[in-house]
Amino acid sequence: MEINGIEYTIGRLNAVDQFHVSRKVAPIVPKLMPIIAEVAKGDLAKAIDSIDGGKRGDLTDLQPLADSLSPLMEAFAQMPDEDVNYIIFKCLSVAKRGGAVVCRNNTIMFDDIDMTQLLPLVIATIRVNLGNFIQGLLMKASSMQKQPQ
Repeated sequence: MEINGIEYTIGRLNAVDQFHVSRKVAPIVPKLMPIIAEVAKGDLAKAIDSIDGGKRGDLTDLQPLADSLSPLMEAFAQMPDEDVNYIIFKCLSVAKRGGAVVCRNNTIMFDDIDMTQLLPLVIATIRVNLGNFIQGLLMKASSMQKQPQ
């Protein structure tokens, strides 16, 4: 994926890290799914390009992204800092920039990374590593709710 003209690749979390990240994000899964859908459509990168590039173009087509991002940020705000940090550092540990790991030993390796790179990288890592699992859980929960009691 490209963010601010810089190419990043998203790697795979090992099974134990996938388990722990999924455990930490479980309380916010309902808030996470709309933003994962927007990332999958490429709208997050488009929003960053529009905002970061200083363009004053029509951003009305980004309303679904804004609508999904707000509840996600509220959900993150309610999580303990330790959980948010765990998610961020684990996700960034499998992201690479030009072949170099973005985060090692809970330290971000590039001084120029800010929120415009951090959030899309974390969300993309969750989508790549946990997207099918989370979607399966939501579908199973939904079908269980629809079954007659």
